[in-house]
Amino acid sequence: MENCLKVVVLGGDTAGKTSLILVKTKHKFPYRRVHRLADPTIVRTRIDGKTYTFSVWDTKKIELCEQLHSPGPGHTSDVFMLCFAVDDRPAFQALTHKWLPQLKTRFPFVPVVLVACKVDLRSYPSASSTTNHVTYEEGNAVAEQHGSIYCETSALHAEGVTECFNLSVRYADLNLDKRDNPGALCSCIPSRSRSYLHVHMVRPPDIPPEFQILSSTFANDWFETLKDNKHCDVTCLLQGQEFDAHQVILCSASGFFCRLFQTGKVFTSIPTPVASFTRDVVSRHSTIQIDSSISPEVFKLVLEFLYTGSVSELGNNDDKRDIAMDLINVARMFELIELKTICENVLNEREYLNPSLGSAVCDRTGERLKDLFLNCVDTSDVVFIVKGKRLYANKVVLSTRCDVMTRMFSGNFKESKSELTEIEIPNFTTESFLLFLEYLYSDHVNFENADVFEILKIADMYCQTRLLTMCEYCVSRKAQSWTLRKRADLVFQVLLCVQPFNTVNLINWCLFELSNHTDKVRAHKDYGKLSEENRRAVEARGPLQGGRDKRPTHENHSYRKNCVIL
Repeated sequence: MENCLKVVVLGGDTAGKTSLILVKTKHKFPYRRVHRLADPTIVRTRIDGKTYTFSVWDTKKIELCEQLHSPGPGHTSDVFMLCFAVDDRPAFQALTHKWLPQLKTRFPFVPVVLVACKVDLRSYPSASSTTNHVTYEEGNAVAEQHGSIYCETSALHAEGVTECFNLSVRYADLNLDKRDNPGALCSCIPSRSRSYLHVHMVRPPDIPPEFQILSSTFANDWFETLKDNKHCDVTCLLQGQEFDAHQVILCSASGFFCRLFQTGKVFTSIPTPVASFTRDVVSRHSTIQIDSSISPEVFKLVLEFLYTGSVSELGNNDDKRDIAMDLINVARMFELIELKTICENVLNEREYLNPSLGSAVCDRTGERLKDLFLNCVDTSDVVFIVKGKRLYANKVVLSTRCDVMTRMFSGNFKESKSELTEIEIPNFTTESFLLFLEYLYSDHVNFENADVFEILKIADMYCQTRLLTMCEYCVSRKAQSWTLRKRADLVFQVLLCVQPFNTVNLINWCLFELSNHTDKVRAHKDYGKLSEENRRAVEARGPLQGGRDKRPTHENHSYRKNCVIL
């Protein structure tokens, strides 16, 4: 059985502990004030090759003298997460002189993790609160003084949250042996008597494997392409310097460049940033002369925004305000409203809004990239022939988004030596392969009325891990509509279909679903088609020996490590 631990989160009302829990368990930040979570949340995760199930308990405002003397979650905790906000120095001082010493005194064998919350506030300090921020050195020194572990988190940016909980769970697991002593921990806590150890413990509910869709790499992929200068078909000239770019991105990310490439003319009522525009019809290479009033450093940042939806120089750069002012003027010239908004957020100390704005820009760029260039005969340099139908695409997009195609178009393969490459695609339908191409262009895919398993096979063939996780999640969602009578048989068929592919999450989900139908699975006519590893997993699963009423004895020391009273 998986290790089952109990994590209790303590802290003041403004420490940010509830937001920390919601980001970990729901993967969403509450932008409005939320009340304390009344019920514990069960989380299942895998850490260092070991699977853990733990419950996360939120608490009221910490008042140790009253709260921890009364019956509550603290008495059976496996680890405490003691939280404070970095902008609340009085709370940090109270934690140092009162809360942390009392926890160590009353619960000497329960590990404590000191958690600094809201560390993103250090990057946006107001004039009145600059000196109140607790530094990393101060927090770490207090943790070392009391024999605890220190970590920092930002629930707003989801930074350090997963690492903090993983650290707490590992810390609790390492200290469980010390907690198995049934003697009294201190005078204020009742001893763990034999009657307590013999209390009827109910087996914790099984929790299905989680399906986590991997984060998008759209912006990073295109940023690498911008730096590598591969498949470039645009050269921007500015003050004697050359900047290589790609028409597909310039047109998709900017309406100004889209009109420029379509008409060869500039339509604007403000000073134009383009002095001249020429195109070679044969090579399809375009040359753009940028107005000399724009500095090369600023134009380089404009290109970075067009490719990624963000500007790295506006991070922790000391000159970010001057850079933002220069970018605002150029953004007006190129009609980049979102870039202007990002710079204004920097000037108004609201940079925390920029990540979500950058994601929206990338989503829009991907959609326009698909609409403008996928299956466009005039701009394509790759043709996929699927079931006799021709699908037109662009090498720069395919090479940017797919490593397999990067090697195909850059190595000694025949596909890399011709200007218009034709590639025969066997074994797949036109509809499924077109959806795969739409994913490469837009980073999204519509699974409605789609053959999910065929798309999964294509994703596995071209090493698209994120698309694999999307397919796995889609299958698990569709399974919710299956009736109980047919569920076991359908899940078994899914397992047979996906076991040859790199779909670890979906295979584990199928094994979990079949764990309550082991007899039916073993009697299935296709049971022999399961891989040896999956057969062993099916045979090892199932209900507990002896049923749920089996009670552990006092000598069964491993039970406490695997179960917890909720």
